[in-house]
Formats: sequence, C-alpha cells, structure tokens
Amino acid sequence: MTVTARVDAVDWVGLESRWRAAWPAALECWGPSLRLGEPRFLTPADPPGTTSFAWFDMDAVGATIDLRAVVRLGIEDIPVPVLAHEIGHHVLAPADATGRACIVERCRRGLVDRDADAPMVSNLWTDLLINDRLTRLSGLDMTAPYRASRRTVAAQQAEPASAVDTTRSTGRGKPPTEATYFDIYLRAYELLWSLPRGSLVPPLGAEEEVDAGFLARHARVFARDAVGGAGGFAALMRRWLPDPTEAGLQGPCRVTGGAGTAPDVAEDDSLADLPVHPALDPRVNSQAPASGGAGAPGTADGEAQDTGQGSGQVFGPADLATLYATLGTTRDAAVDWYVARARRHLVPFPVDHEQPVSEPELQGLETWELGDDLTDLDWTGTTLRSATVLPGMTTQRRVVEAAEGLDPVERPVDLDLYVDSSGSMPDPRGLVSPAVLGGAVLVLSALRAGARVRVTSWSSPGQVTSSGDLGTDRDRLMTALLTYHGGGTSFPLHGLAAAHDGLPAARSTRRRCHIAVISDDGVESMFGRGQDAGLETAAARALEHAGGGGTLVLRVAPQVAERTRTMAGDYVVEAVAGLDDVVTLARHFARRHWDTGPRRTLR
Repeated sequence: MTVTARVDAVDWVGLESRWRAAWPAALECWGPSLRLGEPRFLTPADPPGTTSFAWFDMDAVGATIDLRAVVRLGIEDIPVPVLAHEIGHHVLAPADATGRACIVERCRRGLVDRDADAPMVSNLWTDLLINDRLTRLSGLDMTAPYRASRRTVAAQQAEPASAVDTTRSTGRGKPPTEATYFDIYLRAYELLWSLPRGSLVPPLGAEEEVDAGFLARHARVFARDAVGGAGGFAALMRRWLPDPTEAGLQGPCRVTGGAGTAPDVAEDDSLADLPVHPALDPRVNSQAPASGGAGAPGTADGEAQDTGQGSGQVFGPADLATLYATLGTTRDAAVDWYVARARRHLVPFPVDHEQPVSEPELQGLETWELGDDLTDLDWTGTTLRSATVLPGMTTQRRVVEAAEGLDPVERPVDLDLYVDSSGSMPDPRGLVSPAVLGGAVLVLSALRAGARVRVTSWSSPGQVTSSGDLGTDRDRLMTALLTYHGGGTSFPLHGLAAAHDGLPAARSTRRRCHIAVISDDGVESMFGRGQDAGLETAAARALEHAGGGGTLVLRVAPQVAERTRTMAGDYVVEAVAGLDDVVTLARHFARRHWDTGPRRTLR
C-alpha cells in the first residue's frame, strides 16, 4: 500500500483518540507528579505546511503532533516514545527559554561560523540527551521511530524527503557513500544502546566511527548538563555539516517559541568560554591531555563538572545581540544586558519626607458678635438656632482649628543624567562600558525609589539626544542611555542651565534633583573649557539650584579622577575604569553620597 493510500484509509478520529490515551503513560516516564496539558494533534482538517512531525512550543508550554506526518512515516502505532520525547523538552532539555538560549549560544560558539545552524544543532543535542535518558531509565524503545520511518521512506523512494528522514541524508552534489552529520548521529545511538552495527545506519568508515564514539561518550558525560555539553557537541558536528549553500539542516523534531521572552543569560560569562571538542576533553577521551582541577573527569553517575576552560571573557552586549538574532528575538539586547548587570548593584536612592500637611477641621459653632468679620457668619447655623436673626444673640460662626496630618508626603529625589557619547567613549552596544553600566545603576535605583529620570546623550555641539522630560519609562531611558554619537566632546551646558538655572535652592513645593554625568577626561568641558564665555559657573549654579547633589562617573584612571576633583567643586567624582569598579561605585553611593540614615525632611 502506498503512503497516499494509507493516509486516505486512516481513521483520524480513532488515531487521535489512541494517541490521547497514551499521554498519561508518556507523563509517567518522567515521574508521577508531573502535570502538563495534552498536546495538540493535527489532522487533515488542519492547514498544511508543517516541517516536522512533532515539536514543543516554549511559549504555549505544550507539544504539537502532526498525525499526518506520523502516518506518512509509519509510526502511528508507537505513540508513547514520541510523546515522552516531547515531554522531555519541557522537563530535561532545554526546559525553558533560558535553558534554550544557553544551549543555542554554546552551540553557536562550537559551530564557529554557522550561527544560523545553531538552533537545529541544539535540537539534535537535546534530542540525544532525552532519547538516551528514556531508553536507560524508562525502558522505552526510542529506536522505534527511526526504524519505522526508515522502512517507510526506503519503501517509498518516490516520496519527497521528510523532515525526519533517517536514511543517509546526503546533500546535493555529494556522492551517496559520503557520511553526513545524521549518519554520525544515528551511529552514536547504536553505540549508546549497544545495538548491532547497521541497525539505524549503514556501516561507516573509520573516521566516522571515531567521531560517533566520541559523541556517544560525550552524551553520557554530559547527561545532566545540557548546557555544558552543547559546545563540544556542536564542535564535533561542525565537521560533518553540509555546505551552507546546500539544503538547511533537518532533524527529528524541534523546539519553537521563546522569541518574546527575555532569557536570563546576560550575567552568565561562562557562555563566552571556548568550547572543548570531545576529542580534546579528558572526561570524554582518556587519551586527551588532562587539564586538572575543575577539568577532572565527571562523576560516575554522568553529572559533568566545570570544563575548566574558562577564557576570562565577558559575555557582552554584542554577544547577547548575536544570540537574540539567532533565536529570532526582537528585544533590545543592549538594554537587557545592562539592566541585568546593573540590578545586582542597585543603591538606596534618597526620598524626601515633607512635614504632614495641616488641614482645617470644624470644631463646632459659637456666637458671632458685632464687630466680627462678616464673612465668618454661618447663616445655616444661625437659621437653625432661631428663625429670628438677632445680631450678637442668635447669629453663629464656625470654630475651625488646624488638625495635624498623619501621613507625610514622600518626594523621591529626581535624577538628571548626562552621558558622554563622544568618540573617546566606547559604543556601549558593541563594547562593555563600565561607565554606562554605572549610569544604569543610577537610573534603575532612581526608578525603584519612584523618582523621575531624564537621560541626555551628548557629544559635539548639536549632537544631543534626550529622553525628554523627567519620566519613568525604563525602556525609553535605557535607550537614551545607550545612544552613541561618536563625535567630539562638548558638554551641553546650555541645556543643563535651562533645566536647573533660575530655580530657588530651597523650595518646599518642588522635588530635589540629582545631577549625574558619565564621561571621561572630556568632562572638563562641563566646567567651561572650550565653552562660551559666562558658562564657567553654569554647572555649579545648576548643582545649587537642583538641590540634590551631583556625581561624576568617569572612565579615567585614579590620578585623572584626582585632578578632576580639583575643578568639580561639590560634585562627587567616581572613577569607573573596569567592571569591578561598578561595585565600588555602588558602595560609595550607599555609604557616602546618599544619606542612608534618617531621611531628609523638607521644611
């Protein structure tokens, strides 16, 4: 019977019912307490166009099974292995959006120059771990889908290659005897499960056997560390991938979704470590040079230890942007990176407390006497006292006394931040900028306290970008913070003066504002150097009128910071030359600059 005839003869309602009935058994493979909604099943009544017979959606947190492809592959009678495998993507690998992002990033590092293939290679890696786990611990025959589909495809040579073709999937222009990445992959399954040679793939050559052996051992070493083993897996598979100009990679199933979720990876510098090829990893290859220490072999139960190959590199905003592009995420990677790095260093931001406001309170009525102010006369009370109005006898007046308010009014100190984006400063979207990270600490700390913030990026005259009026829109403020002009250095003193000049230094009806500047040695232009005449004292006047103090966060050496202090007046100067200095900045803000004792009360 041809595939078309078999598809036409299927009882789709009965098939879907059988697969739904197998769902509890598939859940049981991962533990009796696991709860997960039933998958979605696609039948001929649904629109065509799927590229796999099964996938797991990270956004919907559910699996989808295309029963049409299942029938074409001839695996309609083995629902439990297929369903249990999809559950494994939720339980074991990648588990969530962060896990998927970490695995894809490590695969991207291992592939070196094949970023577009990282998602599919990561799927192959997680499939390998899940299938091996289900075979060893649950006793499922995970070869059944491969065997059944192989028989079906081999019997129907005229059918187009499916998304789960487990035959020798050679690329266009390659001789049929040349091994592919999927041949190595299937041979690793034979070695993992002690299957006779040729059970899943025709016999391979010596080189292919060596790599398949490394792959099988690698899967066991990193059985409980999907992220740690992803880079080595990709490095091994890179050699066997088809040329980028050929047909794209295809795998048994795939993981989708998660593009709109911000994975929590920005602070994980281990993602920037160099991947170790399994042939060079002493935990996988006993002939490889031992690295010692953290690179010692993994534990006997298959839990891998740290690779010991830390490069000391920082997983920067450009790396996160590349990862987002690979995942298809449209979020602003630089904003996510600086927010994630700054949130651990947030500082207490000052909040002013006003004296409780006194309010008039009616105490009662008393006689209005001749000679009293006529406006004090309470006619309602007078007419209630007597229908006859006799001045000084029946006339009444209200007795009002001031009642002290109970709740003081909180006024967080606002933040006016000026960011130097001249050519001497690094582009914070491409390179890690400790000074901009310090600015992010200030912005997020102010927003957490309920303050309003304005961010102005400046460079040459006319190259000034502002977030607008004082506000609380975090994304808009962070976007302004990360704006880069790359021109000369000329502080916008006119803008600073317009924002704060002319305001009285002490006034109970307004909120204080803290002035902060992120720059390097070009901050000298803030104190009149190269500016118009008469602006030499504009920064000092603005500081006095703003009333909330000022801070200069400078990307300079300590000796340059000392020289700047001589001209900065009442501005506090903080040198931030490296990432570790951000911790010092936060400590100084908490202990020295901000008043962390009793909060200041406006009089």
